Amino acid sequence: MDKIYIKEILKISFGDRFEFHPKFYDEFSELISKSGQETKIVKAFIKKLYAIIELGDRDYGVKWLEHLKEYGNMYSLHIDTNNKNYRLLFSKKSKKKYFLHLFFEKSGKGATSYEKHVPVAIERRDNE
Repeated sequence: MDKIYIKEILKISFGDRFEFHPKFYDEFSELISKSGQETKIVKAFIKKLYAIIELGDRDYGVKWLEHLKEYGNMYSLHIDTNNKNYRLLFSKKSKKKYFLHLFFEKSGKGATSYEKHVPVAIERRDNE
């Protein structure tokens, strides 16, 4: 799935409710295009973005949304498929959610290690 298509789908669906780092689109396109489940993953992402809108600024007491407290203003949105677990890192910026970085790990691996991925997201957030 091409990054221009993903960008357009998100723009049509959400307008300016969310922000996305330019490199996020590349990562999203590259990772999901190798999955064989592109449509499923995009639909799951869009569904969860609508849920985030509904949640507003309330505490995220949902299983698929994690506040990474040890990293301050950093959150992880989870999309789990049969063979991979996708993590979309975002931060709050000017009352919007700013999606910064996407990575995956194999299912069944246990607790997600954010150690090498959060610094990428922080760098993108702080240098944009």
